[in-house]
Amino acid sequence: MTPDETTILHLREMVEKSVSRKIKTPADFQFLTGVIQERCKETLGVTTLKRIWGYVEGYDTTRYSTLSILARCVGFRDWEDFLTNYSRTGESSNLVLGRALHPEEIPEEGLVRIAWSPDRRVLLRHLGEGNFMVMESENSKLKPGDSFSCSCFVIGEPLYLDNFVRGDNPPTLFVVGNKGGLTEVSMMR
Repeated sequence: MTPDETTILHLREMVEKSVSRKIKTPADFQFLTGVIQERCKETLGVTTLKRIWGYVEGYDTTRYSTLSILARCVGFRDWEDFLTNYSRTGESSNLVLGRALHPEEIPEEGLVRIAWSPDRRVLLRHLGEGNFMVMESENSKLKPGDSFSCSCFVIGEPLYLDNFVRGDNPPTLFVVGNKGGLTEVSMMR
């Protein structure tokens, strides 16, 4: 495997982790195009994604713009930022991106406090398997009773709330801490 293939493999793994889903079926690729559209306001074709994931044979190279969109989907500025801050070290994103808290570390019914600028604070209850419910909210658009799933809380990075549901509305993607990322992530004892 060439270094470029290894780097792209790391990016694919980060994308899968960020959407809490392995990408391996046609439905998964369709789902991923929707997530990319929501997060980045960009479109990547299903066939392009299938080629990057090795699901179909294709070109040996992938365009810089395509890799940049995928890198932005997981919180980097572009492909160069991904290479600089992740791939060259070969370390896990937790060490590079900042302190992280994964749902597996939070007991079911456990409470997590998150905050972001300018003065947003939210208390969450872990419902299990990476699903959360908002319990309290200060100065935020999130409301008690809102629910969502996420794969990781990272200090300094935006938080992508997948399957965000409020009342009877259909699930959508919601982003908090878009400018500057989360400033606090702490489990309540």
